[in-house]
Amino acid sequence: MAAVARHPENHPPEGSLEQARWLVRIRWWAAAGVLTVVGCAVAAGVVFAAWQFILVLGFILAYNTWITQRCRGRADDRGSTPEDGRHLTLWQVALDAAALWGFTCLSGGVASPVVFGLLLPVFGAAVLLSPRSAYLFCAAILAVLSLTALAELTGGLPHPSILYQGRELAPPPHPLPLAANLGIFGAVALLSAHFTATVVPTLRRQVDDLGRLRQAETDFGRKLQTLFSIMEGIGSALKLEQVLTTATAEVALVMQVQASSVKLLTEDGKFLRYTAAFGLPESFVRDQVVEVARSPLNKRIIDGEPFVTGQVTAKEMFQFGEVLSAAQIQSVLFVPLYVQGRVMGILGAYCEKPARFSDRDVEFFRLAAGLVAIAIENARAYEAVKTMSNERNWFMMKVTHNLRAPLAGMLSILEVVREGYLGAINDDQSEYLRRLDRRARTMLSMINGLMALSRNRERTRADSNATTAPEELARRVRRTFQDKAAEKRLAFQVNLPDNLPPIRGPLETLEQLLENLVSNAIKYTPAEGSVEVKFAKANGTVRIEVSDTGIGIPAADRPRLFTEFFRAENAKSIDEVGTGLGLAIVKEIVDKLGGRTLIESEEGVGTIFVIHLPVAPVAKEART
Repeated sequence: MAAVARHPENHPPEGSLEQARWLVRIRWWAAAGVLTVVGCAVAAGVVFAAWQFILVLGFILAYNTWITQRCRGRADDRGSTPEDGRHLTLWQVALDAAALWGFTCLSGGVASPVVFGLLLPVFGAAVLLSPRSAYLFCAAILAVLSLTALAELTGGLPHPSILYQGRELAPPPHPLPLAANLGIFGAVALLSAHFTATVVPTLRRQVDDLGRLRQAETDFGRKLQTLFSIMEGIGSALKLEQVLTTATAEVALVMQVQASSVKLLTEDGKFLRYTAAFGLPESFVRDQVVEVARSPLNKRIIDGEPFVTGQVTAKEMFQFGEVLSAAQIQSVLFVPLYVQGRVMGILGAYCEKPARFSDRDVEFFRLAAGLVAIAIENARAYEAVKTMSNERNWFMMKVTHNLRAPLAGMLSILEVVREGYLGAINDDQSEYLRRLDRRARTMLSMINGLMALSRNRERTRADSNATTAPEELARRVRRTFQDKAAEKRLAFQVNLPDNLPPIRGPLETLEQLLENLVSNAIKYTPAEGSVEVKFAKANGTVRIEVSDTGIGIPAADRPRLFTEFFRAENAKSIDEVGTGLGLAIVKEIVDKLGGRTLIESEEGVGTIFVIHLPVAPVAKEART
């Protein structure tokens, strides 16, 4: 933390280059101030040797220029040391004291009020150098002033003449006033040196403490930001392997270490396997398995006790310690991966520096381990759900495929019987056969819907990279449904503006999507009503709106509208037969393509389905 205490943002270190430049800037302003005072005094009619003040001022400008050159030289010289800076600061304080002594002598000697300006070098020495320097400068200035007073009394130092309106402003020296003035100055100087030498170290400690607090606050903010980065990084990954790879890389980054690792417990809790690592030799993590019962250290960590060491040696109860030493790892930190009160593994950090991890690092590492554990648990849950979904889709495809062929055969036989090819049938038999045919066809429609749903769920991401021209999609929808709408005496329109961009997704899939929406609209719209399909461009998507003047959807049924096999109550009253799979297929397709679905409906008035589908990326033209 010493480095923090001496950071330039807190206060300039002794003899620093920035400190010297700061003094140079103040000195330029002080010289301008002296020149202004001399000019004002002359203008006011004060008679004195102004040229002597100008000489002292020239001395100040000369050594300030010399100091400026030294500062530039130090900035270019990478070999300069802090001791060089201290010497430069010492020269500045001494030269400033000499200049102030010159002004004191020219303004009336020791009896002049300007003598108290010599307290400035004392303060400067205490602040810029050290408390001892303040006492030394105080003693030196008192000695010089004593000699000056003696020279004034003996005539060795000419007394300056300063007249204003014929009256002497600097009376001749007298022993008692000089002694009194010198005594008062000495007392004030000693008290100032003692006060400054006492207070400045305290102030420096407080500034250092503030610097440490500021640095701690900055570190805390950085760690919070990094925790957010870890959450963002591992939260965007769903597969366990991606989560582990991202987590180890982010942990190493936030902890500022060379390497990190994740060891996960097997289901029986007897072994730890290295499942991911960042920055470690491949040989260290490849096929490495730790038997918990034979590793007291790992057992302690699993029991909830973090482990930290600043020197990995053979004496440490640490498995594979030789491999770590070969990798020049000196400091190691391990904490358990907790989730819902149970331990799933161990998170580790490795550093080449000895004694790298502090108590704060351990606490922060615990927080990071908690996030990693949650991410791992979520990834495992995702993979479990995905596995179950795949098995369900496989079972659905298998069953529907095995049912479809015999059901299609049964419908063919029914058609042969109903047409009378196997003999005449009466009206009652014909009615029963009609009902049977209708139910069988409904079942076949449901099987086809289930097969379509399964196929959509198994589509690869490459399918969503296909593109479809809106013109072709609109043409197919119009061709498929215009006759059905006419049979039901419905006004059917497909509106397509010019210059629509291509839609991302296969044509057959998008056609299936619209077929389900439009067929429902026609089915549940009474005669003399209307069904309309409108295409438009909206915020980087192609907006497809399917509206009707049908029976509408009850508000209570809308939350379950896209659930498989669900049908609204008013829909059942129109047609008892239905699969309840059409809108589920629509949602599956829209989600696969990265789109979104909106519904507006009022029972007895009609329904509007709005589908937003991503625009296909524009291919870059080849440069010629």
